[in-house]
Amino acid sequence: MIRGIYTSAAGLVAAQQRMDQLAGNIANVSTTGFKQILATQEDYGTDVSVAFGDGSSGTTIGRLSYGTIATGTTIDRLQGPLINSGNPTDLAISGDGLFVVGTPNGVAYTRAGDFTLDAQGTLVTQQGYPVLDTTGKPITVPGGASTFSVGPDGTVAGTGQQLAFISFPATGVTVAGENLFTITGPVAPVAAGNGTIQQGFLEGSNVDLSGSMTDLISLQRLFQLSARSLSMQDQTLEDANGIGKLK
Repeated sequence: MIRGIYTSAAGLVAAQQRMDQLAGNIANVSTTGFKQILATQEDYGTDVSVAFGDGSSGTTIGRLSYGTIATGTTIDRLQGPLINSGNPTDLAISGDGLFVVGTPNGVAYTRAGDFTLDAQGTLVTQQGYPVLDTTGKPITVPGGASTFSVGPDGTVAGTGQQLAFISFPATGVTVAGENLFTITGPVAPVAAGNGTIQQGFLEGSNVDLSGSMTDLISLQRLFQLSARSLSMQDQTLEDANGIGKLK
């Protein structure tokens, strides 16, 4: 009976965490270069159910879970749609890759290529962080946006600079806010043929809105069922405690 309370409560917590994650994805469905966050969950304990017969040692008939627990999140690296903006400072990554930017907290990485030029002709993010080249220096375009030209490998014409363009690792990536990532561990340039930069395009969010809305509705229903189950378990326990009491 106590186990039933724990299982129902675990269902409530897991459903709430997944709803929060989905709500965050849906809120960023129009965010340039956004990568949706996927929740990972697993059973936090199981018992083997055994049927005993006459004189037998028992036959395994299955496993009974104690409940579900959230174990973390993963970043969905699936390519988002490429949108033709016609803006020369807009850059999109097709395939593998991350742009490198300098922030007050150190180097960070992003797929959002909705860049602009500041008053000094430095290529910056929407937050004003400089976009870095392969030597770690800001990209500077003295002639302004009209002269800004970037090749598929990140070479910036007329500047002698090349955009830093690193591979998107499968592990060690942390969401840092402001559509940025940080990476724990070594980074490596994008392998030839695995990714290119397209000027005048933006990568849209890879959030599947219809699928996310369907999942959210299902999770809301699961949350309601878990809450009802918890209430029933609590009422059953209260009734059991009342049996045999002297009046």
